[in-house]
Parts: sequence; structure tokens; C-alpha cells
Amino acid sequence: TFTINAGTITQAAQLKHWTSWSYYNSLVQTDANTYVLAWSDNNADGRVTTFTIPADGSSITEVAELEYDTDLAQYQSIAKVDGDTYVVADQTTSSKGQMTTFTIPDDGSTITKVAQIEYSDSFGFWNSMIPIDADKVLLAYSGNSTDGYIKLFQIPSDGSAIDRKSTRLNSSHAIISYAFFCLKK
Repeated sequence: TFTINAGTITQAAQLKHWTSWSYYNSLVQTDANTYVLAWSDNNADGRVTTFTIPADGSSITEVAELEYDTDLAQYQSIAKVDGDTYVVADQTTSSKGQMTTFTIPDDGSTITKVAQIEYSDSFGFWNSMIPIDADKVLLAYSGNSTDGYIKLFQIPSDGSAIDRKSTRLNSSHAIISYAFFCLKK
């Protein structure tokens, strides 16, 4: 963590949460002092870890960790769907795109894997996901032929299902900017 005071940036705290390669990090805040990190470890396994950081940034404490995929999970993006439901999009074996839901209480004390689907059978790289309302997330990713794709998914509050709600848009569609505008309204 860092503090900023009168234009001076000072490191306040640091935590080494893994002792080997750690990559494709995606972070989201759960409450005032709890954070969830989706990431890939040195074996390309998918992990979700929770941390607490007080408002003054004086310390970082690991709370819980779950290895949710032991085959392959890279290019993670995490989003908070509702109070305790989170979804991670990543690339799995055979370069397929997958999404996994989790239940995580505000204090980050437990991480429970709930559901998992493949969202693309042909590539799922460089995922970027945002929540757009209480039960929907918008996912942009690099898919087949490294074209850009956007998909909308609906996830119930218990995280028990992940339903695709839109047709594929690729980067050549002129309407893509308008679609983002409409979805955010």
C-alpha cells in the first residue's frame, strides 16, 4: 500500500503472498478493508485469495485462499456480482474461456467455488469484466483469431448459474460503442 501526502508517495505496507511466479492478477474490493485477488500461480493454476487492509494502509493480511482450477487458469478478471457473489473469467485448457462463481463473505473468511462454465470453445484471452447491475456482468476478451468479443452474462444472487444473455459482438462491429453506452444506462 502507499500513502500520498502533499505530492509525496510513500510505501506504507507490503505483503509477499506467493513465493514463486504470480501473474494475471485481478483485484476487487469487498468492503471497506477487505479485497479479493484472482490470479494464476507458477503452475498456471487458478487461485482466489482474500486480504484485509486497514484504511490507513499500515498492514496487509492474507485471510483465505482457494485453488479453484488445477489444470490451467490464466488471464483472470474478477467482478463482484452482489453482496457475496463473485465471478472470475479466465482462459483454461485448450485455450477455452471459462467463468467460475464464488461465494465470499464481506470479511473474506471463506471462499467457496459455486459454479463453472465454458464461455468460449475457441480462445478466451485478455479478459476484462465489469458488473453492470445486480445480476449481470459484461465480459470483453480476445477470442478466435485474436478478434475482440463482448458477451453479457446473468448470474443469480447465489452464483449457482452463469447464463449468457447476448450474442457475440466482435471488434469489427460499428455498434460496439453504442452497446456499451446502452448497457451502462
